[in-house]
Amino acid sequence: MERIPALDGLRALAIAMVVGYHIDRDVVPAGFWGVLLFFVLSGYLITRLLIAERDRTGRVLLRGFYLRRALRLLPALGIVCISLLVVGIAWSSVLPVIGYYGNYARIAGVDLGLLTHSWSLAVEEHFYLVWPFVIGFVPARHRLRVVGGIAVAAIAWRGVAILVLSRGWVYNATDTNAAALLAGCWLAVARPPARRWAGWFVPALLALVFVPAFGTDGPLFAWGGFLAIALSAAAVQFALTRPSVLEGRVIVWVGKVSYGLYLWHYVFVRSDLSTWVALACTLAATTASWYLVEVPIRRWRSRLERRHPSLAGSSPAPAGP
Repeated sequence: MERIPALDGLRALAIAMVVGYHIDRDVVPAGFWGVLLFFVLSGYLITRLLIAERDRTGRVLLRGFYLRRALRLLPALGIVCISLLVVGIAWSSVLPVIGYYGNYARIAGVDLGLLTHSWSLAVEEHFYLVWPFVIGFVPARHRLRVVGGIAVAAIAWRGVAILVLSRGWVYNATDTNAAALLAGCWLAVARPPARRWAGWFVPALLALVFVPAFGTDGPLFAWGGFLAIALSAAAVQFALTRPSVLEGRVIVWVGKVSYGLYLWHYVFVRSDLSTWVALACTLAATTASWYLVEVPIRRWRSRLERRHPSLAGSSPAPAGP
């Protein structure tokens, strides 16, 4: 599956929303919706990759899939965790992150400190553990019905959870955030046509992150997530069919390095540094992570896949942050 520059453009918008929220919640009160956009993107991309492999080979090679995910995600995350341990962050804050249960640790009241934002990585990892089995075992002729049914169930459960569970659970848990991931999965299976007016969904999503009512303390905090998921799904579909507005060189580069940006920005933004210094440090750390860690590992993985074709799968582009 070829890399789609317009989806990198959407990643750039998503990370801008998240960074803006962490810098000043009064200015960007609902910027956390950028995480939901990342989830929708992840659901779409991973599902398309798994479907391509399943349809081409008749199965999903789990070993290759998990190896590719590990090589994509763990090295950069490991560098961040080791760096923070060196400067004195408590091991109790790092363990839930590298164990990928940080979202539930947050629900339980564990302080992850400068790794607080990593809760979303745990949600995606839980998705990666389960979803290959669904695509691998569901026959192609039943795929739309099954994925659609699971997506509807996930969306319904999020609504129930808003009514009966804590706000912390709704915000952090894998089961409630599955609605966004599965919206992307359904989009990958259904491939609905984009309409000419669909381009309005991208600026609408961006505009709504500035509306105070959708902030963490607003009355529409939880229910607004459904609107964010719908707009995110529409934005992904728009990017796939009318991509030019999201394919600028700078915005595509930011999207490519968005994983490193996501990992590093909170470390500096939540430090005692001024905003502009924190952003400069974030850019420097992200650039170093991309060119010194992520790109070399990607090249090494490509050589490994050429030697062992069974590990290649569909040569996935990175999903998520």
